[in-house]
Amino acid sequence: MRNLFDHLDKVQRVLASRPFGLVTDVDGTISWIAPSPQEAIVSPMCRRYLSALVDRLDLVAVISGRPLSEVMGMVGVEGVVYVGNHGLEMWNKDAPQMWPGSERYIDIIASAVDALNNMLDIDGLFFENKGLTASIHYRNCTDTDFARGQILAVVESLSQVGDLRITDGRKVVELRPRLEVDKGSALKSLIEKYDLSGVIYIGDDVSDVDAFEALHNSRIKGMAIGVGSDEAPSQLYEAADFAIDGVGQVERLLGQLVEVTTD
Repeated sequence: MRNLFDHLDKVQRVLASRPFGLVTDVDGTISWIAPSPQEAIVSPMCRRYLSALVDRLDLVAVISGRPLSEVMGMVGVEGVVYVGNHGLEMWNKDAPQMWPGSERYIDIIASAVDALNNMLDIDGLFFENKGLTASIHYRNCTDTDFARGQILAVVESLSQVGDLRITDGRKVVELRPRLEVDKGSALKSLIEKYDLSGVIYIGDDVSDVDAFEALHNSRIKGMAIGVGSDEAPSQLYEAADFAIDGVGQVERLLGQLVEVTTD
């Protein structure tokens, strides 16, 4: 995979396509992966650079698997467009907006999480009910391969499984509504809403591949940037146009975007 910093001229070309949008994931991208979701923090440098870019770009957006209210509080940059729960929630005109028809999944997700809590007894598991989605984190388990296998097997036995999409991530299994909504559909909506001609999307996990593919299938000039790590899935590198190494290089990239957009 080509390292982005060997091809910065291509960044300039995408950036020249206006209206232009910068869209990024959060965890593992502008925030370091932590032992639990509550311990994760956004890089102060990333936050500072995003604050500067809000006034210089046509769109700065965050698309996260976290609930909308949580990602807004975590990033905390005014002027950023926030999308939560993999596209199921968006902050729109000073109010939260849920994807049509998603409300009925709140009870389905809650009952599935309750069932899993009773059926899975593995030290280190962490269950996260995010309202419209849920995550079962196994990062802190002694044998992560065993934990993942057990989670997937038990999830498939749930009575609610017919209503759910089961997805894998970095040491996490996710439960989502069986709707055609993901980070790709969220990015597509942003492109259309803001009439974008150029987009850079930054992500680090399997869920971001959906956004990479949506960008490549659009008719605009785009660049999909994969943030590498020891846990990065092969699909990320296969779908990305360029790679960078960890949150530190995301900081570097955002800093360079600030420099080249300075009035």
